[in-house]
Amino acid sequence: MKSVKNLLAPFIILVALIIGVVIYYAVTNAGKNKPEETSTGVMSIVYVSPSELSSISVYDSATQHTSVVKSSSSSGSVTYEYQGDDAVPGEAYSQMGLTSYVESLTAFSCYAKVSSGGNYAEYGLDNPRFTVTINSLNGTVTTVYIGNKSPDGQYCYVYVAGTSDIYTVSSVKYVQAEKTGINFLETKALNIDYANLDTVHFDRKTDGLSLDAKVTVTSSGFPEFEVYKPYKHAASGYFATMVDRIASLEISEYIAIENSELSKYGLDAPSFHFILNMKDGQKTELFLSRKISGFYYGYLSGMDEYFMLSEYQLSGLELQELVLIEPYVCYYYATDISSITFYNEDSSFNIHLEVPSGESLISDKSTVTVDGRNAKISDSYGRYYCSILYESIACINIGGVELNADVDTSKEAGIRIEFIDNNYNITTYSFYTRSDDSYYVFMNGEYTGFYVYSREIFNNGGSDTYSYGCWSAYELLNEAIAKNINGIYDLPG
Repeated sequence: MKSVKNLLAPFIILVALIIGVVIYYAVTNAGKNKPEETSTGVMSIVYVSPSELSSISVYDSATQHTSVVKSSSSSGSVTYEYQGDDAVPGEAYSQMGLTSYVESLTAFSCYAKVSSGGNYAEYGLDNPRFTVTINSLNGTVTTVYIGNKSPDGQYCYVYVAGTSDIYTVSSVKYVQAEKTGINFLETKALNIDYANLDTVHFDRKTDGLSLDAKVTVTSSGFPEFEVYKPYKHAASGYFATMVDRIASLEISEYIAIENSELSKYGLDAPSFHFILNMKDGQKTELFLSRKISGFYYGYLSGMDEYFMLSEYQLSGLELQELVLIEPYVCYYYATDISSITFYNEDSSFNIHLEVPSGESLISDKSTVTVDGRNAKISDSYGRYYCSILYESIACINIGGVELNADVDTSKEAGIRIEFIDNNYNITTYSFYTRSDDSYYVFMNGEYTGFYVYSREIFNNGGSDTYSYGCWSAYELLNEAIAKNINGIYDLPG
């Protein structure tokens, strides 16, 4: 009896091994012939090469809209034409946008197959949201159905006509399938040639600012802007950059906005308004909303489409007025000026300049005198006192804008600056008292619309030689001329 038991034990172990081997090969062979429902790794479901594509259409069951893109090739390059339900004859559609759309919806690959049982309703595929029909040049038609998104929104469910397998693919496919004609419009909304641009108007409702500027193209091809309304003054580089972004307007995307939604997007009363007037009489008007969550919304006059722009696609819309214009009352290069006379009540001084073209104020080839005395005195660090004086005059900062000021000009201005250029043209700036610490500014007898603070005239900068007012800089230069040793004078302390 004991011997029988001894024989049974090895027999049972042998049978178990045989069964294990049979199960192993069965599972292995099954895996080779049929992917597991939980299998992972990228699997290609559908792929049609752009060179093999005739057209693609996407039907949206929710909106009953069909987008159609027709493909054509010539000399090895492929181009696309939008022919959807909402196609507008003559409209410019972006090849880049259409290419991205076609490439996305003619190539489906996935990381997981979720079902092979054809249980479509569970995944929104019994009545799919999108039907993608891919027509190849050889006559083959491939149809892909897109159903619901996954609970986490990262994927959506698809299956290919003629099969029962259901896969997950990136929800990017869902987003692409939602696109209509408005999403393919050319994103280059404006491309203005400065050579043909005459004037630019800019206004904003947030503070009532309104500027009109004349455009001039320099010999080097760069545009310069001169504000002519509500005052005459050079626009700054910030204004030029703002206009440049508008003149070559690149949008993020077009969006559909109903009239009832205009206030939601700030377009019931746009905050920013541009008018670009061309030399041939044509004009382009642009309206933009306030910034909303990092975006501006807008439209062009004469167009039905609305669009959105990232805040990074625009520049300067909300800059202060004094930043959009040159900050100084007047600015002249030393090479262009022969003399400056500064009048302060009953006192005055005169600067005589001979600065050759291409040279600096302190060049060995330049001559600078103040009241007939050599003014090229420096400190031990090479900072010249004549430069301090010239900079203080050429860089008088505008304090503010006051357009409707009632200025008493019955008496002569207490402070005047007279510039004579190398062509003997005289320009005079007059400063009339506005308050205890400010002055209204006139140029050649005409009110500029600006005022300046008295610190621009009388501030004593002490050891900070970049913060001197004009008259204080003159007094500092007088001190340097009187006390210098071999052309060097250092401030006490």
